[in-house]
Amino acid sequence: MAQKLFIDNSKLTNNRAIFGRISIVASIIVIITILDALAASYRRGANEIDIITGRSSEIVGKIYGNVKNINDIGFTSDSPYLKLIFDEKLFSGYWLGEGMWRGEIKTDYSLLPGKYQIKIIFNDTSNIKPDDRIKVEKLSTYTVNVYSDAKALRQGSLSFIKRFTGISPWSIAIAFFPIVLISGALVFVMSGRIDTDMAQHGFAEVYRVSRHENGLEIFFGLGKKHGLEAGEKMNLFNESGDILAEIVVDNIGKETSSAVINMPKIKPGCMVGRIQYRQMASYNC
Repeated sequence: MAQKLFIDNSKLTNNRAIFGRISIVASIIVIITILDALAASYRRGANEIDIITGRSSEIVGKIYGNVKNINDIGFTSDSPYLKLIFDEKLFSGYWLGEGMWRGEIKTDYSLLPGKYQIKIIFNDTSNIKPDDRIKVEKLSTYTVNVYSDAKALRQGSLSFIKRFTGISPWSIAIAFFPIVLISGALVFVMSGRIDTDMAQHGFAEVYRVSRHENGLEIFFGLGKKHGLEAGEKMNLFNESGDILAEIVVDNIGKETSSAVINMPKIKPGCMVGRIQYRQMASYNC
């Protein structure tokens, strides 16, 4: 029976692995949902509104031209069953303080599903340069996508996630982001406890392996702080906890050190142990 490491951190190590997997899965979900939401936003026109026939939707827009009150603003619509009712009060934008108007798009049950346009008309545009009027007209034109019911609205979504689940990808990203933070923090705390416990007993995980002209250079979390000395001999353990070879510390730092070995197939996660701490144990790296 080969020698094993003394420290039994199996429960803590298993918990770390579980929370690590949770963090990875949650991170993937967050990334996928954000990419889906951004792709849908990119494909969607700036002035597009989705609505179910027979219902209403709030709309907010910027004021152009000389507008003193709501009577200086009007609209045209593709259909008599699609109307815009303006709020009587104008207001200033939150960020830049620009003049804004607010209204409510109303659809009649007689309105068939399809694409319609509503154009906002400003009665006095004399203070707008002729070259800018085409741009203003474009910014003041809204495309209204009318759907027969909620199912049709969902199927028409540009977001693949919302189309198949009915849930906004932003909502999913917001829900899973705290899971990423919490599970990641737990992994960090558990790793710290494991590393501290192992270091107290003269052991450390190999956290990085890089190529060296004389073979491989392995890096581990033991250093001068733990009493390690340059030239000290240590044991290298494989993934099963069996001793593979005896190594010599080459470069030593405050909390980390490295050694060069001429041996293939060494990877992060294996262990090193100071020989004076060698004892029988049941730890697997």
